[in-house]
Formats: sequence, structure tokens, C-alpha cells
Amino acid sequence: MATPRVFISSTCYDLKHIRESIKYFVRSIGYEPVLSDDGDVFYNPQVHTHDSCLNEVATCQLFVLIVGGRYGGVYKDSTDSITNEEYRAAVSHKIPIFTLIDQAVFADHHLYQSNKNNDKVDRDNIKYPASDNIKIFDFINEVRLNSLNNAIQPFKNYLDIESYLKKQWAGMMFDFLLKVKHQEQQIITNKLLADLATASKKTEELVKFVYEKVDDTNNAQNVIDSVSMKVEAQEFVDGIKEMFNISYLQTTNLERLLSTSMNQSWSNYLIEAADFKLSYEEDTREKTIDTVLWGPNSGRGYVLDDSVLMQKSLATKFLSLSKLPNEDKRSILDSFITPIL
Repeated sequence: MATPRVFISSTCYDLKHIRESIKYFVRSIGYEPVLSDDGDVFYNPQVHTHDSCLNEVATCQLFVLIVGGRYGGVYKDSTDSITNEEYRAAVSHKIPIFTLIDQAVFADHHLYQSNKNNDKVDRDNIKYPASDNIKIFDFINEVRLNSLNNAIQPFKNYLDIESYLKKQWAGMMFDFLLKVKHQEQQIITNKLLADLATASKKTEELVKFVYEKVDDTNNAQNVIDSVSMKVEAQEFVDGIKEMFNISYLQTTNLERLLSTSMNQSWSNYLIEAADFKLSYEEDTREKTIDTVLWGPNSGRGYVLDDSVLMQKSLATKFLSLSKLPNEDKRSILDSFITPIL
């Protein structure tokens, strides 16, 4: 019977005892642990040992990343660590990642981030008590700023790690069973949605036909365009709430949303009208500075990139919102600030 393989990625020397404990925990639940220092990686004589580790990641179904206070060995022909590259291999193969960070290192990272814009302190030359290299903080930022699979959990000891993994893997099993249970309903739902899309198109054509009979063709098209703009405007509001995991905006009000100019980008509008925030995060891998938009009190941020399809769609829908009459804007923006009961 096939069992899930769990790749355990971390520096070895400083986290040896924790790696051993995780290995026995993984075995105790019937999964197969994969550790490079236990001979679980096939070191192909035709490739570098570092590449063998990355190739092994692709054969696993789960990836546990432990970040401690040592940066560790550097990957061949690179300035990044081997652990960095193992993590990136897991991301590229869309493997579920469970990231745990030593609590003391997490505190060092918070200090490092807090002094980012402090001109009086050279944060790169501060001696951080639990971390031997500031590149650890760049790695943490890379993980937390990933658009998916970016959960981070601090830990004080091994028991914290075991407790977290038990809860997360139980959640995965529950999600799997739920999906199996609803698989047939999903097929039916998809069929209904397809039928609704067809019916919607037919209805649009019928409405246009009726209007053409009682009015001119241009007015018929104007009515249809007006309805479409209202739908897109509501999709903008719903999309922002889903994107930043917020049920409603608590830091603004309807009059402020209405009075703020919409003759700007959707992100600048949210900053001005609803207290969204910008930060500038260094992407050490790409050697660029990313502009990150953060939701108010949501703890979730997204890198702003006009080439991303979802953000292009939001821009189009925001434009539809900006073109609506004030009465329609008021109705739609009210859903931004109304709690869902």
C-alpha cells in the first residue's frame, strides 16, 4: 500500500534532535520520512549531491520546513542555502509546505523588519542573538510573501511542532474526505452552472430583442451594459474581501468610500479610502523590490503586479464601479462595510 512521503528540510547540525523526533513522529502515523542525513535520498552518481536532494523533493507528497538559527550550507554555484533551494523545489512542484520557525529566530526577524526604515540603525550589522546570518530573514520573507502555501508557525520546542503537524494533517484529511463526499454534488453543480451560463446568454439575447422591438437598438445595448457594469462592480467588492480574507471593512465608512476619488488605481483607492497599506519588500532571489498591498487588520498581503491575470480583472471591475451613478455606487459599496450575519 502506498504511503505519503514527507521530506524534512532544515539545517542538520543545530536541529539534529528535532529532525530525529519528527522522523519518529512521521513513522508513528504510517507515513515515510525522508531525511538527507539518514540516507533516504538517492545520490545519483551522474549529478551533484545538492541536485539529488532537490530531485528527491519531487518524489514526496508533504514538505516540512524547519527554520532555526543557522543559515547552513550554500547550494552549489549560488549564495542561497541548500534549504532555500529545497523549499523552492517544493513550491515549484506544488507540494503542501508546513513551515515552522524557532521562536527566538522569529523574534530576531521581527526586530530586523522593524528597523527596515530606521536610518539610525544599520540592521544588517546588528548582532542577532538567535540567528547567525541575516539571510535567514530574507528566506523567511520569501516564504511569508509567497501568494500561496505561505503559513508560518513559530515553535519553542518539539512538542509545539508535533502538535501543529497533527492539527494540519488532520485538517488535510478532513478536507480530502469532504471533497470525496461532495464530488458527485460538484459534478451536478458544474452542470447546473453551465446550463445557467447558457440560459443567461439566451436571456441577454431575448432582452436585447425585446428592447429592439419597443425602443432603438442603442438603448437596448445601454441597458445590457449598465447591468453588466453593476455585476462587475459587485465582483470587485467581493473579490477584494476574498483576496484579503476580510468579511467587511471596519476602518472606514460609506461616505468616505463614496467621497474618495476613483480616478486612480484600485490599490491606491483602497489605501486612501479604506486604510490599506503598502510595504516594499526585497526579493533577494530576483534582486528586485516588490510592492506589497496589505489589507487592514487582515495580516494578508499581495505583491502588486499588473501582469497577474487576477489583478488585471480587478482593475477592469474597479473601472466599472467608477463609472456607475452615485446611487448604484452607494448600494454596492455598502456591502463593503456591512457585516455578514
